[in-house]
Amino acid sequence: MDSQSTPRRVLPKRKRKETSYFPTDSEASDAEAEEIRDRDLGAETTPQGKKVKLNAAAGSTKPLPKKKIFPFTSLPPELKNKIYNYVLTCDHEVPIIWRLRQYRHTAALGDTETFQNFLRRGRYRLYSPAPKPILKPSFGPNILLLSRQMHAETSPILYGANVFAFEDTRALHAFCANVGPKNCALLQQLALKHMGYSKGSKALNNPAFAMLGSAVNLTRLAMDCSIHYSGRGEQIARQFYRDGHHWLEAVASNKGRRDAAVDIIELGMQNIRLYGYTSSDDEASNREKMPEITTSFRNELRRMLKV
Repeated sequence: MDSQSTPRRVLPKRKRKETSYFPTDSEASDAEAEEIRDRDLGAETTPQGKKVKLNAAAGSTKPLPKKKIFPFTSLPPELKNKIYNYVLTCDHEVPIIWRLRQYRHTAALGDTETFQNFLRRGRYRLYSPAPKPILKPSFGPNILLLSRQMHAETSPILYGANVFAFEDTRALHAFCANVGPKNCALLQQLALKHMGYSKGSKALNNPAFAMLGSAVNLTRLAMDCSIHYSGRGEQIARQFYRDGHHWLEAVASNKGRRDAAVDIIELGMQNIRLYGYTSSDDEASNREKMPEITTSFRNELRRMLKV
């Protein structure tokens, strides 16, 4: 027996108002006027389309119309760069400290008091300069997290316009490992405040400079620390080459000159003090010796680089 086919029931489509996500000026004005009127009357629209009274203490839950959102990304590049420079640059060094967070080696932004207290601890850090304000209240590197466009526009300013001061080679290693080679290539000026001397701390001297191999565009590397206890330029150069030959060779390969990184390095006064100690009476004579020690340091470093 042939089965009779049941006729298919066709249901009518639900009628609803067409929604446009790109309102015209007139629509935006109407929406804004309606929002103001509802806010004045203390009413709120529910998902079912009904308006209910709001508590006087509660505000409107409606999103702002696009007319009220400031078009920051549409600003001219010159004006945006001025804002970026105000937010992302410091008049002084930016202190970077080492931290262990959830069993992970990380680099963190240090404050003036913590950073200077670290520099004043230990045998080789007794003669650090007096504390001074390093960060300004408007410094906000978190702006890089807003969007990919913002990150691309602000990264060269953050990494290129500031002087990053690292408390030791642990902080330098963690910083380079976390920001990555692309951001390391944007770095322009660095300062190192302490080299490891103990068996535990000096183990990261060489890996830290190996991670710095991507920073081939540096214009200044200030060694504000004692590299070798002897206070002799030749010994200082040999110790620096032992720890930093990876970075020296990376800069030489990028610049096409073996001694390209030699003139970038600046020795601090800490390298003149024998065993890290000095007296106030010797300060003037030590400053006179600085050019001679720097010259012998660079000559020995060039010899080791086979220039």
